[in-house]
Amino acid sequence: MADAPIPSVVAMLICDQVINEEGTNKKSLIGVFENFTSPVFPVLMPRLAVYVKLADALGDYLFKLRLVNLKDESLVAEIGIGAKIADSTRHSELALNFGNLPIPVEGKYEFQLYAGDEYLHRITMFAVRTPLPQGGMQWQLPRQ
Repeated sequence: MADAPIPSVVAMLICDQVINEEGTNKKSLIGVFENFTSPVFPVLMPRLAVYVKLADALGDYLFKLRLVNLKDESLVAEIGIGAKIADSTRHSELALNFGNLPIPVEGKYEFQLYAGDEYLHRITMFAVRTPLPQGGMQWQLPRQ
């Protein structure tokens, strides 16, 4: 990364899942969102993805994606992603699929993208508490 140019972010989106089509390498972003709802916190998000489209990238990179609670700037999760980008004349893409991402409390969160130690971009997500159905959770036993 020392000699690699600093890429610029063209797009960064949060969604349920990013699917990479074999052969064409096209990306399908499923369930783009900015609000996550849950009746209880803390909660594990069963599925979440972050899609990033980059311009002007060339060379070897160690990208870092951080999830931060903006209320107190506490780090919730962090992942490192190595990438080798061979052609700076074309856009590059990162598709990061996660499972069981912890969301400790309701509030505003931020995904922060870095190339090495260089900050590139951010996108926010709101974790919102939804009320339980009237009477609380209803369990039904299967009929026999």
